[in-house]
Amino acid sequence: MSSDTPFSYSEFTPVKARKNRRKKTSPPLPAVLVTLREQIRQEKWFAESSQIIQSSWREFSVHNPGVLCLGLGSPSASPIARIQLAFLAETCKQLNVDHDAVSVYDPVFTADDLALFADMQMHVLPQDRARIPPPFPLIELQAPTICFMPHCDIELYDAVFRANWSLAGLSNLFVLGNRIREYVDNRPTSALETTVPCLLRAAGILESRPLPVSTTWPTAFNNTSVQFRHSRTVVADDVFTALPWQELDSNAQAQVALARTDAPENSTETERCKGVERLEIPAAV
Repeated sequence: MSSDTPFSYSEFTPVKARKNRRKKTSPPLPAVLVTLREQIRQEKWFAESSQIIQSSWREFSVHNPGVLCLGLGSPSASPIARIQLAFLAETCKQLNVDHDAVSVYDPVFTADDLALFADMQMHVLPQDRARIPPPFPLIELQAPTICFMPHCDIELYDAVFRANWSLAGLSNLFVLGNRIREYVDNRPTSALETTVPCLLRAAGILESRPLPVSTTWPTAFNNTSVQFRHSRTVVADDVFTALPWQELDSNAQAQVALARTDAPENSTETERCKGVERLEIPAAV
């Protein structure tokens, strides 16, 4: 071997093979939620947010709320979804809401997510009834309900408002989600009137109380507000009439009635309006 070589083979020390290391296993999802809930309880931000939610609910209704959660995402796959679910669970605890009064749905839920909700004793809406994405279900609330909708699409918000678009319906709708006004600001009114007419009108009716900014989880809870129709808010009757889809609905119902006239007496055809079925959320006990 040439002496010009900067090293000799005798100087090379082979690396010893490492023993197989045990792979780190992630803690079970329910245990992760327990840890996150403990962290949330220690946050001053949550104490302030909880005070706003509780005081707003007392102004809104004397009844215990039911809870509907839409668009959460997958807790098993998304850290944001996990912390939002932990926030929801702690909020329910503060409001004395049992988990069996909580209904959740998102089409991205996995088998692990479903197992988690079963462990938490939350009710998962069946996919054949909660049809999201479009056509959205008409989610008719039968009792005062907190709708927890973090970062949901504008069309889903409008679908929830549309299903409860009456003075009595809005008296059951308590939104905990993104500030509605942010969806309509800086957008052409003509486009909103065509696509999301109820949300457009709701922005001028609902009282909005923003939650403080979370420095620990800023992405998960940015732009979050409590929104509801306050009893002192006077709403003009024409707000609930002359909406773009009402004429279409009337025509669709007339066509269904005509079809039923020609159908056999024992026909089990289900009446639907524009292909969207009505989904009723059970009231809290």
